[in-house]
Amino acid sequence: MRFYLALFLLICNSCLHAGSSAIFLHPDGMGAEVWSALRLQQVGPDGRLAWDQVPHVAIYVGPMLDAVNASSNGGATTHAYGVRAALGSYGSMAGERPEALSGNRQSVMQEAQAAGKRIALVNSASVTEPGTGAFLASVANRDDESEIAAQLLANKPDLLLGGGEQFFLPKGVRGRHGVGVRTDKRNLVQEARALGYTVVFTASELDALDLSEARILGLFAAEHTFNEGTEAQLIKRKLPYFIPTAPRFDQMVDFALRYLAQSEQGFLLVGNEEATDNLSGDNHALATLEAAAGADRAVAHARKFLQNNPDTTLIVASDSVNGALNATGDDLDELRGKLPSRSENGSPIDSDAGKPFLSAPDRNGKRQPFYLLWASDSDMAGATVARAEGKGARLISGTIDSTDVYRALYLGLFGIELPLSITQ
Repeated sequence: MRFYLALFLLICNSCLHAGSSAIFLHPDGMGAEVWSALRLQQVGPDGRLAWDQVPHVAIYVGPMLDAVNASSNGGATTHAYGVRAALGSYGSMAGERPEALSGNRQSVMQEAQAAGKRIALVNSASVTEPGTGAFLASVANRDDESEIAAQLLANKPDLLLGGGEQFFLPKGVRGRHGVGVRTDKRNLVQEARALGYTVVFTASELDALDLSEARILGLFAAEHTFNEGTEAQLIKRKLPYFIPTAPRFDQMVDFALRYLAQSEQGFLLVGNEEATDNLSGDNHALATLEAAAGADRAVAHARKFLQNNPDTTLIVASDSVNGALNATGDDLDELRGKLPSRSENGSPIDSDAGKPFLSAPDRNGKRQPFYLLWASDSDMAGATVARAEGKGARLISGTIDSTDVYRALYLGLFGIELPLSITQ
């Protein structure tokens, strides 16, 4: 009955909401503490980030069926289907696609595509990462990245940007960024071109594209477009935070919005900034904040798009907090000289070579000193915040469940307010 009701409502609303669009930005592993530290660094104690200006705000609660904290793949499955998933889920439950809150065995992205809307995935990591991949692919094991890549291509998104070239090439075949790892001998890059995709491999090639291209596949790295490791490890290996030839997350989002702006039936864009999660897991504060700054620039691009396209919903949310980075200036008068590497309770401290960082100027022009502490090196529950703007944003207020991200996207895309998945 729920399925037929949703189908009836969807058909009735299709004409009224044919041009409606939605943008879901997922700065993975990024909780309120990281936004707070970024605010200090970028605009100072009295400034406001683009994220701060997204008007609807809610505390996000997102446990899994079998854990108090979310995994990237379980959280993404919940966002994509509107039902609480298990920790190991990747677009699947009990070996098959879950029945979504709408009653369909399709993700919200697949429903958007079926309704004639364009669909786009953007990821700073491999495109097979679950923050975006779970919206189209369904596998039993998140490590089956060759199968995920094949399913992504089979679902024919209009735009697919990120890393992960190695999962599109046969084992031993050299691509632009490295050697393929597929064991089934399929060359998905060639298959993509046969399907009408224009394939690009660098930021400059992306920038040179005509926005009228039918379909676009961007593979900007063998795996991720950033380098993982602690600060000491990256310095030792002489590696930058981000691969210089690859576009940053905000640049991909900006391109995607310009490309999707011509979509008469509307679109769904899902973007995942993975560096904020992985670099937090390495407890690399400066690299994490650099990635977070890119996420905030992506929010700014989305908000600018909304100003010119009011029939659009923007949701910004993470499903967990990685590392629990926190900024403080506490006890600096006692910590004279070089800051220690750890606090009294053992928390790792990040500083500017033993000196406090300085914030951007406050309203009086003063730069305030602070240092950063880590609580862990893994995903944690709590301190997650969802923000929203546009048609579906009214569902993002107070304290929400992770399934409400799906409900807000669905409302924004189709004009249908689905019932609560979790009693609140």
